[in-house]
Amino acid sequence: MIRNLLFCILIFTTPISYSQSDRIDISGKVVNDTIAVEGVHIINKNSEKGTITNARGDFNISVQENDTLLISGVQFYFREILITRKIITDKFVTLYLLQKINELQEVKVKAHDLTGNLLFDAAAIKDTISKVAPAALDFTMIDFSKPVINDIDEIDRRKPPDISHLTNPHFQPGIGASISIGAIKKKSYLTITDKIRNKLGDEFFTKTLELPVEQIESFINYCLPKGIANQYLQKRKLEMIEVLIKARQNYSF
Repeated sequence: MIRNLLFCILIFTTPISYSQSDRIDISGKVVNDTIAVEGVHIINKNSEKGTITNARGDFNISVQENDTLLISGVQFYFREILITRKIITDKFVTLYLLQKINELQEVKVKAHDLTGNLLFDAAAIKDTISKVAPAALDFTMIDFSKPVINDIDEIDRRKPPDISHLTNPHFQPGIGASISIGAIKKKSYLTITDKIRNKLGDEFFTKTLELPVEQIESFINYCLPKGIANQYLQKRKLEMIEVLIKARQNYSF
C-alpha cells in the first residue's frame, strides 16, 4: 500500500517539477512610438538573467510562463511585464516604453506699461527684487554732441580676442578682483551610475569582474534594480561589491 502511494506521488509531482525548471528562448522588440530603442536592459526577475537590446531594439531571453520581466532604460519609465501563455506560444513579445519628458518651470511674465523712457520707466516700476541706482541713470556728465572716435582699426579687428584673463589665474581685471579658470567652469552633475563607477574605479570592473571598459556603464545600470544604489548611498560598500560580483555571473554582452 505504501509502495503504491509513493509511486502515485512520484507520477503527479514529476511533471510539475519539470515545468517549473523548463524555460524557452523568446525574442522581442522594444519600441517607443514605433521607433526601436537601443541599450534597454531586460532582466528576468525570476531567473536573475538579463540582456540588452541591440541597435534595432531586438533582444533574446529565456523565460517560462508567469516569469516577470523588468525593463529599464535611460530617459524611459521603468516597466514590468508578466510572461503569459500567449507570449510563450508566440515566442515573441513587443515592449512599449514611455519616454520621460523634462518639464520646464513656470515662468511668470509681468505686464508693465513701459513708455521707452528709461528714467520714467525705472521710477514707475515698483519692484523690490531689482533696483536701478540713480547714479547709473545720470548722463549729465556725457557730451553727446562730440563725435564718437573708434580707436580700433581694420588690423585690430582681425586679431584674436585677448583671453589672458581666462588662462592667467593671477590676472586682476579690477581692484581687489581676480578670476581663475576654476571660477568659470560649469558645475558638472554626476549620475548615480557615475558615482558608483568612480567609487570602485575602472580597475575593479576590468580586472576583478573582467568587463570591457565600454561595458562598465551598461553593467552598473543592469545592477541598479538589485539595490546597489541604496547600498552606495548608505555606504554599504562590501554588500554592493558582493551584489556586483554575483550579477556578473549572469551578465552577458
